[in-house]
Amino acid sequence: MASSPHSSSHLYLLLVLFPLLAAATALPVTSEFELGIQKRIHFRVYFHETFLGPDNTTVTVVNMSLPYTFGDVDIFDAVLRIGPSKWSTEVGRAQGVSFHVSQRDESSLIPLVLVFTAGNFCDSTLTVIGRMDASGKADQAIVGGTGVFQFASGNVVSKQVTSDVAGLVVAFVVYVMYHNDVRLTSIA
Repeated sequence: MASSPHSSSHLYLLLVLFPLLAAATALPVTSEFELGIQKRIHFRVYFHETFLGPDNTTVTVVNMSLPYTFGDVDIFDAVLRIGPSKWSTEVGRAQGVSFHVSQRDESSLIPLVLVFTAGNFCDSTLTVIGRMDASGKADQAIVGGTGVFQFASGNVVSKQVTSDVAGLVVAFVVYVMYHNDVRLTSIA
């Protein structure tokens, strides 16, 4: 019995695809890593923002001149301290952007990076994003980190401590889960 031209093309297709499929599934993963034990800590830092003078830490880059500052964009590089006093020890910077997103009040969307330059978390960062309401309260998500805070998650709850024409102080209560003992186990 003679085979049809279609059956031989199916056989050829199987002979070509099967080794390719087998090779694709047999290739090793390019890298694997172990996270180790998850660590959880809770700490407080104070965000010190200055609006006036040579130590200004905030710049308005878009001023829409609309009600409630809707559409305005501010960039900040504020000081992080261990206490609410401007004389307390500096432990880092809070660098980010404030997008004024509400047409009805002073609410903002704020992506920021907490950059630690001193203390136990020196040379580490936490990346945070969330919404701040008109009263200055925010409950923001930690979406990552570096240094000590590898694979970080958690949240930052903030509340305004003081505010005047010259600046403001905000308490950041940080709840963070992280892995700082990541180990690479294989590379292809």
